[in-house]
Amino acid sequence: MFQRSKQTTTVGSRVTVLDLGTSKFTCLIGEWVQEPHDEDAPLGALLRVVGIGHQRARGMKAGVLVDLDAAELAVRDVVAQAEKQAGEQVENLVVAVSCGRLQSLNFSTSVGLSGGAVKQSHIDEVMIAGRDYAGDDGRAVLHLMPLGFALDDVTGVVDPLNLVGDLLELDLHAVTADVAPLKNIALLLDRCHLRASRMMACSYMSALAVADASEIELGTTVIDIGGGTTKLALFANGYFVHSDALAIGGDLISYEIAQSLNCPLQEAERIKVLYGSAFASQTGQGGQERGRDIVYSIVGEGNVGQGQISHEQLSDIIRPRVQQILTLVMERLNNSGFGAHSGQRMILTGGGSQLTGIGEFASEIFDKPVRIGAPPAVEGLPKEMLSPAFASSIGLFEGLLSYDLADEGLFKQARRLHQGGYWARMGAWLKESF
Repeated sequence: MFQRSKQTTTVGSRVTVLDLGTSKFTCLIGEWVQEPHDEDAPLGALLRVVGIGHQRARGMKAGVLVDLDAAELAVRDVVAQAEKQAGEQVENLVVAVSCGRLQSLNFSTSVGLSGGAVKQSHIDEVMIAGRDYAGDDGRAVLHLMPLGFALDDVTGVVDPLNLVGDLLELDLHAVTADVAPLKNIALLLDRCHLRASRMMACSYMSALAVADASEIELGTTVIDIGGGTTKLALFANGYFVHSDALAIGGDLISYEIAQSLNCPLQEAERIKVLYGSAFASQTGQGGQERGRDIVYSIVGEGNVGQGQISHEQLSDIIRPRVQQILTLVMERLNNSGFGAHSGQRMILTGGGSQLTGIGEFASEIFDKPVRIGAPPAVEGLPKEMLSPAFASSIGLFEGLLSYDLADEGLFKQARRLHQGGYWARMGAWLKESF
């Protein structure tokens, strides 16, 4: 019922998205080529990308803005790249964020129907009240969506519209963030003469890009391992029910390599990408067969020295850090109360998921099948961008198609329609722990 937004996408209109990651900034300009009449229509049938810009991030640490001047230069560069290719100047854009101590809030509300039929206005009004409630503690509401309905004593109601009953209950899920880090992002954009029309949780965007409809319906957990953060999004019974972010990511592995080998961080990153593996017996991106006798050079600062290490020794450095990241994810899931709802499958995405052997290693830790998730093909995107590293960037377009009352347009429209009517007679809120 809420898989696609009720807003119509105008054919020929364009939208700009900006992904502010710790490792890279990405700006994409997309043009809608078809309205989403079918909620199962793939993104590639609805959109083509007409402008692309991406480069190494600057001024960010663990998803948080720490150097305004450096970040401004990087944002200006990636937006200018996309603008030049698209042939237009950008003013408004949609931004993916992982800052602000992202938290999930699950709660429920009920509305008395007095034996009448459920109307869309009932659903709209409880969602409006839910948005106000989720942001009542001063945090910004990034997403708000229904988890499920119950009508009288019947649970699992898929679509309550026009059904008759006495009491309609609605469970809601909100993703909120601290306001100050988001204001800093807004300040950054303002200095670039840009404005964020919407900010979205990176975890949810990545999940929308890589999880298919059957995985969402059956239940799955998507883990996005970025450079400075690791984000997770959990789906159960077709709904997005939990989100979280950890201030730790693939950069931890690079730092460990640099420290262990006494080499520059940039060289450590290169070694990780080309030769790194969670298992010593596998083949890395460079194509070299791994084994005790295979060695490679480590170049020091200014090419002043060299070192050698076997693939097995390198894996021994990498493996504990991978285990540390995944164990922290497991602990977060279990502490949230959603460990039992994490689904029969997990999906790894993000740049960190491209480490050789990490899928098999994660499968051992979580004791369930794990696959590496990549975003769907979209016209205008080069093949090299259809990789897990760009999942959150491409997922931003999917996020715009999701029915989400955190969207200011939907929220203001619903409030105008229902202001002052049934509002005062709403049922009491009941905050719950899922």
